[in-house]
Amino acid sequence: MKTHRTSVPRGFSLLEALVALLIVTFGLLALAGVNLKLSRSEDVSKQRSEAVRLAQEKIEDLRSFTQIAVAAGTGLAWDSLAGGTDPITNSSAYTTNTSFTRTWQLRGTTDDPMRNVQVSVSWTDRNNEAQTVSFASVISKTDPSDVGSLGFPLPANTVLKQPKNRNINIPVPAIDLGNGQSAVQMVSTFAAVFSNETGYVVKTCNRIVTTASDLGVGCTDTTAYILAGYISMRGSGSPGFPTGLVPNTEQITGATGVTCSLNDAVDQNNNATISGYKYYLCVVTVASAASGWSGTLRMAGAGLSTGTNYLVCRFQYPTESGVTANQRNVQRYESVAESLDSQNYLITTSSSCPIVNSLATVQHQNCSSSSVSPAQRLLNCPAN
Repeated sequence: MKTHRTSVPRGFSLLEALVALLIVTFGLLALAGVNLKLSRSEDVSKQRSEAVRLAQEKIEDLRSFTQIAVAAGTGLAWDSLAGGTDPITNSSAYTTNTSFTRTWQLRGTTDDPMRNVQVSVSWTDRNNEAQTVSFASVISKTDPSDVGSLGFPLPANTVLKQPKNRNINIPVPAIDLGNGQSAVQMVSTFAAVFSNETGYVVKTCNRIVTTASDLGVGCTDTTAYILAGYISMRGSGSPGFPTGLVPNTEQITGATGVTCSLNDAVDQNNNATISGYKYYLCVVTVASAASGWSGTLRMAGAGLSTGTNYLVCRFQYPTESGVTANQRNVQRYESVAESLDSQNYLITTSSSCPIVNSLATVQHQNCSSSSVSPAQRLLNCPAN
């Protein structure tokens, strides 16, 4: 009789254990490699985000010029913009685990109305590989002092306040009287008093007004609107503003009275004179708030009617929803029952009206003796 023995399993053999260990080791090595790649990718991503921020920051720095020409003791100027390079390492302003090199280039010259700018930020990651990001943009040669003057007035005299805490339609030179009103001295015998809240003219005075106590004598409650803006001068040889330049209101009808003044334009922040600019202000008195006035504002002066050949050009702004033709400086004005600011002009000795900061100007008055008869020239450009 034969006896059969059965084998009983007693665990893995040494060979099987070694094979299993080898498989686990390869798996762990692969997982470690993935983790290293993920860590490197995360690191590069953080560095790239920082590089993008640095590039955008430099573009905004270049856009933050405060004037066109370089002036001693003042801020960044358009004429001083230039390319450059700066290294950036860890500091209180920049927190990063690497060092960056930021380089920027500006194409064209300071005479161009717009300049292309390219900013690149480069660095070396922890694997010693070169990385870089680049951004391109355009910077416009827009004089910061013109930004407010070329803006549209707010419809219906809304109560949005300027830094001087008064309505946007109140002229910059106005003196705050301390009683919720401001006054502008047009001429020595005429002052206009504005409500700081509405921006409307509420009184006219036939005297000098510097404080609220001056309103007790010689002042009359009235309803009036302002017509105001800036006049700039352009031309070869810097001929200067025409002699005796004044706003002429003979073309305005429907008003019970019109008084205008013309003065040097001033910076609203420091009251410094802005070279090459004049500011005109007309107070148009009407019978009631519901009644309006119509007409065309012209420039006058002996220098326009004789001598140098001038063109008076008008900034007529593009059509925009919610902005009336009167606010856009389309003339003839029709049925005006609001204050109009930013009604700007340019006087030039060129043969045509120029484009200024990408905005075309239109011919308003032709004062050139070479293209119109003396009689027509005097009609277009009266002496006073």
